[in-house]
Amino acid sequence: MHFSFAGALLIGSLASAAVVKRQSAATTVYTFSGRASLEGIGARTNGQLVVSRMDSADIYNIDPAAKSSTKLTTLTGVTSAAAITEISPDVFAVVGGQYGGAGGAKAGSWGVFKIDVTGATPKVTTIKMIPESVMFNGLTTLNNDTLLIGEGKGKVYRLSVSTGEYSVAIDDATMAPPSSAPIPLGIDGVRYSDGFVYYTNIFKNAFYKVAVDATGKATGTPTAIWTNIQADDMAFGPDGLAYVAASGKVLRVGKDGKTTTIASVSGTACAFGRSEKDKNTLYVVSGSGTVYSVPVTIA
Repeated sequence: MHFSFAGALLIGSLASAAVVKRQSAATTVYTFSGRASLEGIGARTNGQLVVSRMDSADIYNIDPAAKSSTKLTTLTGVTSAAAITEISPDVFAVVGGQYGGAGGAKAGSWGVFKIDVTGATPKVTTIKMIPESVMFNGLTTLNNDTLLIGEGKGKVYRLSVSTGEYSVAIDDATMAPPSSAPIPLGIDGVRYSDGFVYYTNIFKNAFYKVAVDATGKATGTPTAIWTNIQADDMAFGPDGLAYVAASGKVLRVGKDGKTTTIASVSGTACAFGRSEKDKNTLYVVSGSGTVYSVPVTIA
């Protein structure tokens, strides 16, 4: 998450991280005019992208080949759109709520919306507004009917896409913000992969993973992958490794926990391409309104 439009500057430290420099050049795919804060990204099967804006609740389609954008929709009843996850091919869920400027996050205004781009015209529906929310940001797919949502004060909610039923799946102190946090946001990026939920705590400069069962409930104690790098959201590559937007870089996290710098680009979220042509391309969105592409060598 990028906070320049709210007057907060995120500063991360790589001081003691084990970072190996093996970088690819980032190429600009598209830059929005004016002040745009991009927060979420999802990749479509046709090689195009779905991108959210934290500063306007607008959702865009980006065509990397044409380097163009088209507005798909503006989420109703909210002022911001955040993380994106794919539920099924070309059907996405996105977090939305009221956030902006000195007003910060409005508790109780957050929920999850569904955007179906399988047809010629996008279909947008509200899955559920969750009044217990303080601030939502991270979002991931557990299975084809269950989403996991990162709630800023320190919880992960599970949400049924078909029924709208929701409950707390994980509640852990590692997810809570420090007392010095400028907004009520601890847990930021959230992704499920291979039996684990991975999450960043942006103002504690931490990245964790925790084993979960089929319902998303934690079955163990969270393990810290690092506690000295400020990080936002992430994606998992075809190699099963995490690629994390962190402190002005994109870091690949090996199975041994060591990190490799993939590219020096400041991002808020990233996603791998879905087509045969771009399956080894990592797309990165930034808080300054730019979408980048980064070629990734998959071992």
